[in-house]
Amino acid sequence: MKHLAQTIRRLIEDDQGATAIEYALIASILGVALLPVLTNTSSGMASLYTRVDTYFTLIEQR
Repeated sequence: MKHLAQTIRRLIEDDQGATAIEYALIASILGVALLPVLTNTSSGMASLYTRVDTYFTLIEQR
């Protein structure tokens, strides 16, 4: 029982890896937050590229 208590105490006091967990949590929150934004932006970007392509096609035909 004493060994278990020492192990638990050592795990509680050890903060190695906490930074990695914090960064992973921040990255996952950003990923979830950016997903709807990027989904809506993709159709707008496709429209922009289509307009640019049309413009260059018209210039090429002159």
